[in-house]
Amino acid sequence: MKIDIRNILETYLSSNRGGEANPVCMDEENEYRPMVDITNFLARHSLSVNPKNFEQVWEYMFGTNSDLKADLDRLSAASELNDQSALEIYNKYFDLGLDERIEKIFRDAIEQIRNTKQMIATGNDIAIKHENSLIEQADSIRGNKGGIDDAIQKLLDLSRLMVESTRENREQITQTNEKLAQLQNDLEVARNEADHDKLTRLPNRWKFDRDLTAAFQRQQDEQKPFVLAFADVDHFKRINDTFGHECGDRILRLIANELSFLSDHGCTISRYGGEEFAILAGGRDVDQIFQKIDECRARMASKSLVDVESGRPIGSVTFSVGMAESSSSDTKQSLLRKADVALYNAKSGGRNAICQYSADLEDRKGVAG
Repeated sequence: MKIDIRNILETYLSSNRGGEANPVCMDEENEYRPMVDITNFLARHSLSVNPKNFEQVWEYMFGTNSDLKADLDRLSAASELNDQSALEIYNKYFDLGLDERIEKIFRDAIEQIRNTKQMIATGNDIAIKHENSLIEQADSIRGNKGGIDDAIQKLLDLSRLMVESTRENREQITQTNEKLAQLQNDLEVARNEADHDKLTRLPNRWKFDRDLTAAFQRQQDEQKPFVLAFADVDHFKRINDTFGHECGDRILRLIANELSFLSDHGCTISRYGGEEFAILAGGRDVDQIFQKIDECRARMASKSLVDVESGRPIGSVTFSVGMAESSSSDTKQSLLRKADVALYNAKSGGRNAICQYSADLEDRKGVAG
């Protein structure tokens, strides 16, 4: 998992200056608990405050990587968690090299193409050489220079060499094409992996950003608005604290599956980060989209859940939704903010609700987590 540390920190600082706050930084008492918790963790283990440590502690506290959590717990219990061991953990889980793998695939593909071009050039050189020899021998026969039998034998030998070199060149090109096809498949797998969240298998934040850009482009081309909605799981930190992160992960997968049904109605669902999901919808009336999302919310709220590991009842797990319809004057930032404002109001209004943005929401206070 990667997080937009700059955005989180800028949001945190801007809120201290009276601006809007990112909901992921707020707890139910409107305090910046995640920021405080992360800072306390770093201080408790004498870890430097740097992007790599911040990122992996964020994942440890609020993410889904159970192996990373187990490794950090083990080091913490043994009093061996320090900047050096933390860097090793970071390199293990965050520098998996997906970007490097994609880059390597490109490098290999370029190398294969270069080799193919070289083989073709070499094959052409050999073919031209044999062709010139054949012409020379043909001229020799026409000029009756040397024995006819010898000339014919040379022609046959040259023809055989041309066939063999052409066959060898063709086999090499075939092998290279097979390697290029495998590289293309590897690249598609890597790109798909880069675009999807490992836990929920939904498109991730980076894919969402591209989808949002494409939605604005379609709006510009077709003059048709679209809808952006944020769905945020209610009291998710309480669930994690009570039942553990693995239970929290299962709930995120369950909600992801529930939201995925919206894809049948022209919606694109992404995991925006943590317990927050993003929904993009176009081609339908905003009231229809509101209704479909609200039906999804109600279905989830009607379920009575049980923790499969402990057998303890979890009860109802709900999520709140804030949605906003785009306008021709909107930018990415303004539309994201509108959806955030609507989500804040859905939370502060009691949760397990859906709220559509309107200008009067701007004056309301009370952001909940």
